[in-house]
Amino acid sequence: MEVKLKAKDLISTQRRWYSSEALDSVYYKVPVKRRSKIGKIKDNCFCSRTRVWKVLTTLLPIIKFIEKYKTPNILGDFLSGLTATFLHLPQGLGFGILAGLQPINGLYTTFFPVLIYMFFGTSPHVSFGSNAVMALLTQTVVKREADRYLGSNTLHLISTINHSDESTGNSSSRYLQNNLEDIKVGAAMTASLLTGLILAGLGICRLGFLTRYMSVSFIGGFTTAAAIHIASSQVPKMLGIVVSPHSGAGKLVKMYIELFSNIELAVISELVIAVITIIILLIVKILINEKYKDRMKIPIPIDFIVVIIGTIVSYFGKFENNFDVKIVGDIPSGFPMPKVPALHTASTMIMDCVVMAILSLAMTISLAKLTAKKHGISIDDNQELIAYGISNIGSSFFSCFPQATAPPRTMVLSNLGAKSTLNAIPTGLIILLIILWIGTLFESLPVAILAAMIIVAMKNLLMQFGDIPRLWRINKFDCIIWLITFSVSVLVDLDYGLMAGIGFSILSIVIQNQMASGKVIGYSDREDIFVDSKNRVHVIEISSIKIFQYQAPLHFANAENFRKILYSQVADAIKLKNRKEKDEIVKVENQDVSEKGKKLEQNIRHIILDFQMISNVDLSGINILTQIMKEYKAVDIEIYIVKCSSKITETLRAADFFENFPKENMLYDLADAVYVINSNKATDNTENTTTKSDLRENTKL
Repeated sequence: MEVKLKAKDLISTQRRWYSSEALDSVYYKVPVKRRSKIGKIKDNCFCSRTRVWKVLTTLLPIIKFIEKYKTPNILGDFLSGLTATFLHLPQGLGFGILAGLQPINGLYTTFFPVLIYMFFGTSPHVSFGSNAVMALLTQTVVKREADRYLGSNTLHLISTINHSDESTGNSSSRYLQNNLEDIKVGAAMTASLLTGLILAGLGICRLGFLTRYMSVSFIGGFTTAAAIHIASSQVPKMLGIVVSPHSGAGKLVKMYIELFSNIELAVISELVIAVITIIILLIVKILINEKYKDRMKIPIPIDFIVVIIGTIVSYFGKFENNFDVKIVGDIPSGFPMPKVPALHTASTMIMDCVVMAILSLAMTISLAKLTAKKHGISIDDNQELIAYGISNIGSSFFSCFPQATAPPRTMVLSNLGAKSTLNAIPTGLIILLIILWIGTLFESLPVAILAAMIIVAMKNLLMQFGDIPRLWRINKFDCIIWLITFSVSVLVDLDYGLMAGIGFSILSIVIQNQMASGKVIGYSDREDIFVDSKNRVHVIEISSIKIFQYQAPLHFANAENFRKILYSQVADAIKLKNRKEKDEIVKVENQDVSEKGKKLEQNIRHIILDFQMISNVDLSGINILTQIMKEYKAVDIEIYIVKCSSKITETLRAADFFENFPKENMLYDLADAVYVINSNKATDNTENTTTKSDLRENTKL
């Protein structure tokens, strides 16, 4: 399509041409007196009321929230906190079971972290507490420690039963079972403590920036795989089938093999309850809450309603006795005595805790940033890490397992307009009442209902499958990272998937650098503009000049690739040199090849390297530049470098690059380089004719 240039659309600029050195001499940098590290430390070692207040409000952001709190915010905080409670209760009960513990442990993990985060967190929309992924990973640790305990005590129990009467054997069995529950809770507490120490340590060391290295595709693939594991762990509970615990590579596959091998043992009543629950939840969540969310002040707390109705119907219908339906069972009232987590097992679960810390950080901070961006507020990455750490550490003394936020709770707080972390007050008060008095009323709740609710809670994570086509269109490497992370996590195990995802994410950066491309830049025959010449109309190549732009950093991993692409797209200095040496002995039948070589040598006399896209260069990159310069010089081709950043220029100077490369060939822009080349050609009178484009270049550029 032809575009006519109008006078009002023309841009006119006037300036002299600059080499990089000349530009720096005119627009020189004002010297800044740099303080030594010790001097900076001394400057920061002072005390004032303002500084104390700043430190205090940074460590305890709740002070800042209270200081700036406005009366109209009360309603938003109360409604959002109240609505989040309706999710906390069923999720706490369900995730406690998912973690391999008792439902009451899920309620503890709902209560303590919420209140602790209220004091130390900076996001009003993070609802810290029980989380499905963290519960699933805790289950792995808990089962491993339980198996180790059973393995070391089974022989003792068998010996006791064989040498004692029935009452003594039953007593020993009950003693072993009680100890087993203590071992499970102790393992979860230790995991929470270690996870908290890792997170707090990252925050104290100001390592919040590490979250930037977890790509969206990696987190998406991993959380989708975790959703598959979580949903799969609830399928046996929906069917009323007891499957043996599996661990290690392929545990999900092994679980399904065992499940379908015993499918005839399915309890139809439990399956019916679960299916009805799933249908009700999906209808209300999708067809009402999501469809009419803009018209509703608060969403229908369908999870909470289902728990209440399910408990009442199960209690009066005597589901446990009449239909063989498993129920939640005993929920003790009150809080456990605080105790220090056992550290003698820490060495066996440290890697699990590193994984949990990374995931807690990734899931929570990503949601915090998402809602912060939506509401135009800011959060402190490092303080958030400290808040997550302290929440895990503090709650570890009260029989809790590792925590994170949960997407549904965060979205509720965001959509209902929570203005501060004080929204945790109504949540904490209601959960407190449940733990102290009301919790026992939920003992008749069918486990199948909780299993169904957990599966429905995975809906949004499972819907991430829909992101795959979009990822493929945007960036194929992102799509591959997603698929590899997901596949390994599902088919092998989550910890292997984590390592595979992070490993391939790093490898993909290396591969993309290796596959970095370059392009030849041309000049418009209609106006003063440089554009890439591939498949474009109105773009010409300037006589005897080639402009090449490389689109990646220049370092040891891709230095040879830079040389290869340059030689293939512009001119191969080695081939030109060989042709030059063999020119005198070329046979008659190859005369056309020789003439072609001569023509190429005559046409290209100057190569301009555009460094605009090169952000970094190392010693290997400098060595390859030096080699290229020497090889082109051997065939009478001169090299120019333009758009080189100050950082790269300093690196080149430190490496003594300019001992072999003339400083005057380092120019500010493409226009400067073309002007200098054409001016030199005119001065040296090396060409007999001047094209129309050359004249325009000399006059306008």
